[in-house]
Amino acid sequence: MPDLELRPLRYFAAVAEAGTVTEAARRLRIAQPSLSQQIALLERRVGTALFRRRPRGMELTEAGRLLLDGVHQALNTLNSAVAAARSTWPAATVGVCAGVAPEVLERTERILTRDGPLRVTYERTDSARMGELLRAGTLAYGVLRTPPDDARDLELRTIADEPLGVVVHRRHPLAGRAELGWGDLTGRRLLWFPARRAPGYASAVLARLAEHGWTPDTLVEDSGSHTLFRHALLGRDDVVALRTRSGSAGDTALVWRPVGPRPPRERLALAAARRSVWSRLLPPDDGAMAGPRVPTPS
Repeated sequence: MPDLELRPLRYFAAVAEAGTVTEAARRLRIAQPSLSQQIALLERRVGTALFRRRPRGMELTEAGRLLLDGVHQALNTLNSAVAAARSTWPAATVGVCAGVAPEVLERTERILTRDGPLRVTYERTDSARMGELLRAGTLAYGVLRTPPDDARDLELRTIADEPLGVVVHRRHPLAGRAELGWGDLTGRRLLWFPARRAPGYASAVLARLAEHGWTPDTLVEDSGSHTLFRHALLGRDDVVALRTRSGSAGDTALVWRPVGPRPPRERLALAAARRSVWSRLLPPDDGAMAGPRVPTPS
């Protein structure tokens, strides 16, 4: 097989259709001598004459007619393949940390598909690993808790910002209160997650609790299962959890109560590797991605 490139074949087809090198060069917007050289080079690579040079133009030889038929078939096949490729939806894998509310995922998907179709798949990923996987290209995006432990070369956009409240079982002594103060939590243990999953977030929350005079013993639930989280709270008056209202909705055995003043907040961000094709699809960082900001109880 001769080493044939697409451009000389397009030039050949243009000369065949125009009938003269001059007209073909005008249509292609290239210099006539350059086009003549390309046709001569193509004939050498094919190994036979493709045109008869006549006073009034270029006439295809039998070999030229056969090649032109093949070029048309090849170009039609290529155009069909390009159209098919364009019609497929690109795919993006999104890492999601544990405990993300369904409405946050819905908001994420609306953001990612606002400019066109995109097949989005989700993969459970700890916030602590998100940066590594985004920089490596294993993930296109990540939904993670902030502040991230390592934000090098990442673009971050806030998609949720809510205060944390207290979650207890429905018969807990604190369940009957409309709102709690920090003194109500004295002596109670905190049902918590392994800090290695989101070190920056864990440190920020515990530091805020310490500012309010509560430095609880933690009871770590390591499975990430809501069923086991629920089981650890049921029937235990000495244990409370901290969750957002949206992250604790839907379980009638548990209740959420606001706590104040100045509770810690859970901020979730949509992250992508900086200067990647995915980061260019993120909207401007104008705060509009997070939706309505849930106020902090006073």
